Amino acid sequence: MSIARKLRPTLILFAMCAAPAFGQDWGVGASIGYANDVEHRVRLRDFDPRDVNAWVDFRLEERVLFRATLGSIRTAGINSGLVTDIGGEELELPGFKTNIDYLDVAAAYTFWEGDFTSGLFGGIGGYKIDPDRVDPEFREFQDREETVFGFHAGIDGDLRVYSRISIVGRITFHKIFTDVNRSLLTANVGAAFRF
Repeated sequence: MSIARKLRPTLILFAMCAAPAFGQDWGVGASIGYANDVEHRVRLRDFDPRDVNAWVDFRLEERVLFRATLGSIRTAGINSGLVTDIGGEELELPGFKTNIDYLDVAAAYTFWEGDFTSGLFGGIGGYKIDPDRVDPEFREFQDREETVFGFHAGIDGDLRVYSRISIVGRITFHKIFTDVNRSLLTANVGAAFRF
C-alpha cells in the first residue's frame, strides 16, 4: 500500500484546515541535497547525493508554519560493503542502494531577522523503502521493501533574495522505523516562493 494511500485521511484533513490559509501566507519550495546514514556514526565523507524534495507550507501564526514535504532519498543499503560469510567463504557485499520515498508533515517555529529567517521544525511521516534489485545470492542482505512510519526534526534558514523568493538551507534528521531502524541526516539547499 502506498504512502499517499495510507496518509490520505491526514492529507484530506490538511486540505480542509489549510483552505482558509490560502488567502493569508503560504509558500512552496524545492531543494536538493546530500544524505548520510548516521545510525552508527557521523562522518562528513559519508554524505552522498541525493535527497530531492518539494514542499508546501502555511503560516498558522506569526512564527509558526505547517509544512508538508514530499521527497526521495537515495542512500546506501544497510548492509552495503559489509564483509560476511557466504557459502563458507568471506566476501565483501556489493554497494547496495536503496530509494526511500517519503511524505512528511511538520510544524516549524521561525525566528524572523529581517531578510533572514531561521527556524526549528519537527514532524511525522511515511517512508517507502524500495531497494535496488540485486543478484539472488545477496537478496537476504539487502533492505526489505516496506512502507513504514518515522519522524524527522531539523533546522533551516531562509534568505530572501527578492520580495517573494528566497534561498533555503535545511538540515534534517530522519528516524525511520524499518525492521533495522534507519537514521538519516540530510543537508539541502533550495528555493522557496511565498504567496
